[in-house]
Amino acid sequence: MKKVQKLIEKMNEMDLDLVLIYSVENSSKPSTYYLSGFTGSFSCLVIAKEKQYIITDSRYFEQAKSQTSFELVEFRGPDFIGTIASVVRQFNPRKIGLEFQRISHATFLKISEKIESEFVPIDQILSEMRMIKDEEEIANIKKAVEISEKALQKTLEIVKEGVSEKDIAAELEYNMKKLGADGTAFETIVLTGPRTSLPHGRPTTRKLGKNEPILFDFGAQVNGYCADITRTFFYGNPSEEFLKVYQTVYEAQTLALEKGSAKLSGKELDAIARERINQSGYGQFFGHGLGHGLGLEVHEEPRVNSLNEKPLPVNSVVTIEPGIYLEGIFGVRIEEDVVVKEDKLERLTTFQRELIILR
Repeated sequence: MKKVQKLIEKMNEMDLDLVLIYSVENSSKPSTYYLSGFTGSFSCLVIAKEKQYIITDSRYFEQAKSQTSFELVEFRGPDFIGTIASVVRQFNPRKIGLEFQRISHATFLKISEKIESEFVPIDQILSEMRMIKDEEEIANIKKAVEISEKALQKTLEIVKEGVSEKDIAAELEYNMKKLGADGTAFETIVLTGPRTSLPHGRPTTRKLGKNEPILFDFGAQVNGYCADITRTFFYGNPSEEFLKVYQTVYEAQTLALEKGSAKLSGKELDAIARERINQSGYGQFFGHGLGHGLGLEVHEEPRVNSLNEKPLPVNSVVTIEPGIYLEGIFGVRIEEDVVVKEDKLERLTTFQRELIILR
C-alpha cells in the first residue's frame, strides 16, 4: 500500500478528493497493477483517502480477492459507469483525478454525465511516480533481463542458414517462457539481411542467408515488469562497412554508458552518443532517441532524447540503444537496460556487446 499512500500525498497536494483508475480491455492495466496488484482486464479503482475500492465483474471476483487489498465491489451489470458512480457518490467528491490519456472522449462524457464533479488529469503524477523504481521493481526488471539473456543464448543454437525469422522468434519466446517469464514484454523482433534496417520491423518467413546480419529486439516480462534488449549478430563474413557501422554504434553506446548519470538530462545523454555517430558520418541514419524509460510498460518516462531537458531521476530504469540504419542494406542496434544512479549508470544487461560472428 506504499504506492497508494504516495498517491494520497499527491492527492492532498492537488486538493483531490478521489482518484478513478478506469481500465476496460486493459486500457489502464499498468496503473491498475501498480496501485492495486490486480492483473485483470476489466476494473475501476476508486481511491479515496480513507478507503479504496476495486469494481470488477464475475470473471475476476476471485482473482481480485487474492491479488489486492482493495475492497471488492461486484459489478453484475448492465451499467458499469453507473456502478462506479454509485460508489463515488458516498464520498460526495468535489474534484476527481482521472487519467485523461487512458480513456476515450466518449467514455469521459459518460462518466461526467453520471458523476457531477470536476475532473483533473493525473497522468503526469502517475508517470512521475512510476519513473522512480523501488528495490522490488528493479529486482523484477533484473530478473526479466536475466531470463531474456539466457533465452537468447539458447536460441542462438538454432540460428543457421535457412531458418526463418518467424521460427527464430518463436524459439526465443518459447525459451523465455520455459525459463520462467510470465510472457513477452512486446512482440519479439527478429530481422535478417537487409530487413535489419527496419528499426521496428516484424518477423517474416524470410530465411537467414549466408553472410548476413541478424537483429534481435526482445524482452521477457516478470511480475508485470519488462526487459528490452537488442543485439545484432552477423552470420558468416561481415563486410568492412558493416564492421565500421557496428563499431560506431558500439562506441556511441559505450560513451553513453560511461558518462551517463542522474547529473545529466535525457537531452544531454542523447547528445553524447549522437555526437559519436555524427563524427563517423552516419548521423542522418540515427533517427530515433537514444532510449526510454522501462518498467510496467516497455516505453515509459523518462525519455532519453533531445526533447527531455530534465535530469534523469535516480533509480529510474532506462534503455541505451543507439542504432544506424542503411535503408535496404542493413541496420545495427545495440540496447542495454540500466538503472540511473547519482554518478553512474548501473547495467542490468550483461550479454556481450562486442560483435559476435555466428558460423
